[in-house]
Amino acid sequence: MADQAVSDSGPLIHLAQISSFNLLSIFSRIFIPQAVYDEVCIAGRPGDKELRGSSIEICEILNEDVENINRCVDVILDEGETHALALCRKFYKNLFLTDDLDAREAGLALGLEVHGSVGIIARAYRYELIDLSEAKSALEDLYTVSDLFVARAIIESVIEEIEKY
Repeated sequence: MADQAVSDSGPLIHLAQISSFNLLSIFSRIFIPQAVYDEVCIAGRPGDKELRGSSIEICEILNEDVENINRCVDVILDEGETHALALCRKFYKNLFLTDDLDAREAGLALGLEVHGSVGIIARAYRYELIDLSEAKSALEDLYTVSDLFVARAIIESVIEEIEKY
């Protein structure tokens, strides 16, 4: 199992869209700020039911924690992403889950290890939570079913890498 992680809403929503929310179990614990919970838990939204029924821990963030992040990053992020980054720093969590390119860049600039839905699927395969066929199917679904914008070349590259693994 992987370590503890903090997530923004992207992976929660996108993995729910492809019926793969359970892959988040590769992490021993996942933390989200209240802002992410509020963003995902809208009746009928993908991830709402899954998040409400999960063991993901919801944490409060102080305004000063958010202000510190805003001073440290050069991009404008939405509330959930900013709060998730603040949560990483506040609780010394080094693993940040996001599908947003700007949030990914901000996380890397803050020295965090950053993974998105594609990486979560690859990790689930490496940890033998799913087999090769399931991993390939989930990756294809990210491209065709979810509303995640991901280049076809990235999906093909990751499939090639997991086939070699």
